[in-house]
Amino acid sequence: MFWLSPSPSAYYINDCIIGFLFLFPGTDRTSAQNFSCVVKSYTFKGPSMNCTWKAGKEAPKDTQYFLWLKYNTDEEIECPHYISDKFGRHIGCYFLNVTVNGDRVDLTVNGSSEESPIQPSSHSPQPYLLEKLGPPRNITVNCEEQLYCTVKWKPPPSSLRVKPDCFRYQIKDEIRNTYQNITEQVSFKNYSKGVRQRLRIRTRKQITCPLTDEFGEWSEPIEFGTDPSPFPTMLFIFVLAGTIIISLALVLACKRSHAWKKIIAPVPQPKDILKQYEKNMEVSSGGRGDGMMFDNLSQRFTMSNCFLCLPTNFTEVELLLLLQS
Repeated sequence: MFWLSPSPSAYYINDCIIGFLFLFPGTDRTSAQNFSCVVKSYTFKGPSMNCTWKAGKEAPKDTQYFLWLKYNTDEEIECPHYISDKFGRHIGCYFLNVTVNGDRVDLTVNGSSEESPIQPSSHSPQPYLLEKLGPPRNITVNCEEQLYCTVKWKPPPSSLRVKPDCFRYQIKDEIRNTYQNITEQVSFKNYSKGVRQRLRIRTRKQITCPLTDEFGEWSEPIEFGTDPSPFPTMLFIFVLAGTIIISLALVLACKRSHAWKKIIAPVPQPKDILKQYEKNMEVSSGGRGDGMMFDNLSQRFTMSNCFLCLPTNFTEVELLLLLQS
């Protein structure tokens, strides 16, 4: 079985040891690939770290990988909780409790195989930059105010226990598919009670704080508010439709009973009534000069300047009596 780790070789200039070159023996492209780690913090316990990788493209089928962690000059600690694929090969591992500060740590994935030596893979990250911030804590909604609801939250735990003003927040409106970045140091937001809301909140660091640059995890959705009542709109639609139907029914009924012509007939004007009355008088007198009396009466009516006050539904007899008065 081949089991190889990086071995230091002294690097000399003019017989002085300047540093060490770490030589990584082993077959090329057999080392663990796509290595990455995520640190998660919790409120009541220390942070954990979960690392994953893939087998090297040239690694034999019997290759097995092992992860080691080293703080500064301390001894290496093997990861205690491995994750295996369907072939039993280790493709990940997690530490339940890790120490996170501003220092770097050494992470090395060694390999073993019966067929060929496996090249190790080494990394030296700062753990706090690997942290995936959780969602904001203790999210509450208070709608006791008359016009608005207040959403409040607390910052998530962090590995370095930074102050609350190190966090900024982003709110997603899932109904309208919009995002709002809260750049000021606040942990609450007011929303109108008359609008239905479905929101998620996540965290990001303030620029000068020792936190990861990545957004944190989204919170579970929170829902509150009410939809505007659709009743006024529906009522308007029903009233409009009813009005149109009734109007069409009346038009059809009037056409059948020939009442439509009476309804749309032009209203006779006083001048038209006088002319018609004069014609009737001529016909009844057989063409005699009795029409002169109507001319005099018409003159008196015109001079009275009252024809605008004359109702249009006067009969001819009533008109004659009015003119003779």
